[in-house]
Amino acid sequence: MSQSKKSNKKDPRWKIFIRRLITFFLIMAIVGLVGLIGVFAVAAYDLPEWDPELLSGAKTTIIYDDEQEYAAGLHAGENRTEVSLDQIPQDFIDAFIATEDRGFYEHHGINYRGIARSLLNNITSGDLKGQGASTITQQLAKNAFLSFEKKWERKIKEILLAFKIESAYSKDEILTMYLNLINFGSGAYGVQAAAETYFDKDVSELSLAQCSMLAGVPNAPSLNPFQNYEWSKTRQKVVLDNMVEAGYIDRATADEAYAVELEFKQTHPSNSQYGYYIDAVIDESIDILSAKEIYNDPEYAFYRTGLKIYTTMNADMQKFAEDYFADSSHFLQQKNEQGEPVQAAMAIFDHQTGGIKAVMGGRTYEQKRGFNRATDAYRQPGSAIKPLTVYLPALEDGYMPFYTLNDSPLSYKVSNGVWQPSNHDGTYRGYITMRTAVKYSVNTYAVQLLDKVGIRNGYDYGLNLGLELIDKPGTNDLGLAPLALGGLTRGVTPVQMASAYGAIANGGLYQNPHFITRIVDEDGGELYRYQPKSHRAISEQASWLMTSMMRTVVESGTGTNARVSGVVTAGKTGTSEEYMDSWFCGFTPAYSMAVWMGFDKEYTMRNYPPQYPSETAYGGNFPARAFSAILNHAHQNYKPAPLPMPGGIVNVSFCSVSGKRPSEACPKDRIISEYCLKDKVPSQTCDLHQLVSVCTESGKLAGPHCPQVEMRSMVNNSAKETCDIHTHPTLPGLFTHEVYVCRDPSHEGKLYQANVPGAMEIGGCPEEYLDKITLQPGQTLPHCPIKDHQTSKKKAGEVIQDLIDQD
Repeated sequence: MSQSKKSNKKDPRWKIFIRRLITFFLIMAIVGLVGLIGVFAVAAYDLPEWDPELLSGAKTTIIYDDEQEYAAGLHAGENRTEVSLDQIPQDFIDAFIATEDRGFYEHHGINYRGIARSLLNNITSGDLKGQGASTITQQLAKNAFLSFEKKWERKIKEILLAFKIESAYSKDEILTMYLNLINFGSGAYGVQAAAETYFDKDVSELSLAQCSMLAGVPNAPSLNPFQNYEWSKTRQKVVLDNMVEAGYIDRATADEAYAVELEFKQTHPSNSQYGYYIDAVIDESIDILSAKEIYNDPEYAFYRTGLKIYTTMNADMQKFAEDYFADSSHFLQQKNEQGEPVQAAMAIFDHQTGGIKAVMGGRTYEQKRGFNRATDAYRQPGSAIKPLTVYLPALEDGYMPFYTLNDSPLSYKVSNGVWQPSNHDGTYRGYITMRTAVKYSVNTYAVQLLDKVGIRNGYDYGLNLGLELIDKPGTNDLGLAPLALGGLTRGVTPVQMASAYGAIANGGLYQNPHFITRIVDEDGGELYRYQPKSHRAISEQASWLMTSMMRTVVESGTGTNARVSGVVTAGKTGTSEEYMDSWFCGFTPAYSMAVWMGFDKEYTMRNYPPQYPSETAYGGNFPARAFSAILNHAHQNYKPAPLPMPGGIVNVSFCSVSGKRPSEACPKDRIISEYCLKDKVPSQTCDLHQLVSVCTESGKLAGPHCPQVEMRSMVNNSAKETCDIHTHPTLPGLFTHEVYVCRDPSHEGKLYQANVPGAMEIGGCPEEYLDKITLQPGQTLPHCPIKDHQTSKKKAGEVIQDLIDQD
């Protein structure tokens, strides 16, 4: 009985706790429901006006050039042809539903489980702007009626509009509208435009392989087959797997469709003016909008919200470049085994502002948002990399343009054997200066110099100049061959090279390249304004000295075809191994420019075997000519002056062989005038040259019996053989006589008999230049002709004074 009483006493407290807990949850549920109703009410109050025509409409985005003049108008409907659902293959419908909204025909516009799961994920991640679980109907509502801003209100409006759409249209009508509206990349909106853009077919003719490829594109339209084929193949695999899971096809059919090698359309869009530049603007716009997180789907927003995009494009330069590239005579007349011509790309850069003035991503504009070689083709730069990763770091480390190295065969031990870098022309020049090495693109000099300044040093300079160099275990660009000769792991783009060379032209300041200056929304609100981004990559002195050496390339070296009339021009050629890539990169005081030519190789969406153009494909030929033609047009009425020489640089004379101050033994043709830093002027005198006696008959070192001898300047130890003609004394030698000769350096090694004053004469050759030699009978020498070395008779007073002095 006592135990029963204790139990009865506890029951009321337990029940009270349960009732209170239930009451609490009910109150919270009511509050939450009221709050949710309030949120929906607020969203519904600001719901856009229902307009069925908006289900296929779009506002035009306007692109302006650097003069704020109209350049292009883009909108979602410019490449869209509506089709009915019965024209669309069932495979495409199945592929799309299996991937985007598997319960489309069951729900009423909303996937409640998906929303709950998405909401939980957003709460746990702390991202209340996150998205997820949108049905096809919700996406149609978003694209047709709403802005693309990442706000929770938009999600609620999207749900309300989805209900409205579901009540007004059948499932088939909704699906038809959406498939005619959705973005498939490359400027294609809707399934019909996508089928024509990628496969040159009517949508009704698409195969399962083609349907599954296209169904994966809307997930990320910028990564379409033209721009990223590998990613598109991965998405195709996902789509086919989804179709198998949904029961539309079996595994064997999916595998067979995936294995099909798809052939893509290669045609020219009807409106191709400024095409490559506009494509680059679209890509940069989407990147900017994505980074600022203004819109949920930046690509849809770009085409549908009426943005105004202000760019750095010079319309006249862009148009001239397009016309130049359209002329086949400006390119190597050779095709590969697939019949494809040599391709080309270029970029023009305003190195003072960072604005890209013009780009060409190929010889002809082939596809909207297709492969843009100016921004996306990473190619081997060859010798065009030398100024960036070899010579600039060397100048900064104190190696001056007169610095000499021996241009001769080299051998380096490497992991897999011996590496022997050679010069492109197969010749070796002996001791040469840095200026000569730059002028003739000497590989052996560049390799030796990089070895001295340090591979890591050269690598860091390349990074600082905007090159995307790689430093990963097993695969990297930390080596003599990549940084001295341009055999990089990944490569560089024309935009990167134009920007890097622009830093040299801009006195050492690197400006970040960009296409866009401002983005304004349809209401005039400024969404983005470019903020100048620059940094000092190199000193003013190093950039000026590098410019001086690269001017020599254009004036009398490998880049003479690149001259621009009336303005100072500097540049460097570049040709990769087997002439696969040909470059000319350079600049004027106003613009820097990089031109690339070569076959696409692995950079197309199909991996064709490499094909090699002829030796006329070197960078100093067609690329240099393109550089010259386009910049000559740009400078027709614009002749800017070059940057003045900065302080701390002087011009002095050097021996071009030793790199030191010239001695009296240095040949006149080896003494050069060169620029260098004031504190790097060498104090040492040349010790490589010496004056030696040479037999004029044998051309070898003179022996004691050579009858005809002259003084010549030679590099130490370069003449080792003694005359083998006059090895014994001859009969006339018995009657030889000795005379004094003048060794004044101005005689340049030629023998002159010295003017020796007699007892009644004054003047003559200075004693320090006198040297006694033996002449053979009949051998005579002309007397020293130097005016200051002549003798003259003493005056009477001088003779009397000499007699007095003798006493």
